[in-house]
Amino acid sequence: MSFFATYGKPVGDKRPLCINLGCNSYAVPMKGRVGEPGVRYRVFCGTCHKNSYEDYPLAEGVTRFKKNICSNTDGHLGFPCVIDWKLVKKSGFKISTEVDHKNGDCHDNRTKNLDELCPICHKEKSKRNGDHNGYR
Repeated sequence: MSFFATYGKPVGDKRPLCINLGCNSYAVPMKGRVGEPGVRYRVFCGTCHKNSYEDYPLAEGVTRFKKNICSNTDGHLGFPCVIDWKLVKKSGFKISTEVDHKNGDCHDNRTKNLDELCPICHKEKSKRNGDHNGYR
């Protein structure tokens, strides 16, 4: 069964595209169905979402957005990242990063509005900015 047979047709500008460069598929819902009021979407299409958890190769011409390192290592959010990423890389451990919407709008998947953060920085940034107060 195809994606559109399950979730319906894409809904114009309200349905964001996958954030991976070169992937022009629509993002899949986290909760709810396409077109329902209040539905929230992931930042990836179904295929790229699955690939974001494991190191499967992406389709030809698709470039991965996530690099698995917190972009707040420079402290641009106003507080330092507490993870020593050099040590993480050296040790071979993998810390899963998260994609943050800088303006707090979960439907705005433009690359300039996205930031890759570790879970600690993402939680602190969201708390300071009130990103989850009413889901904007």
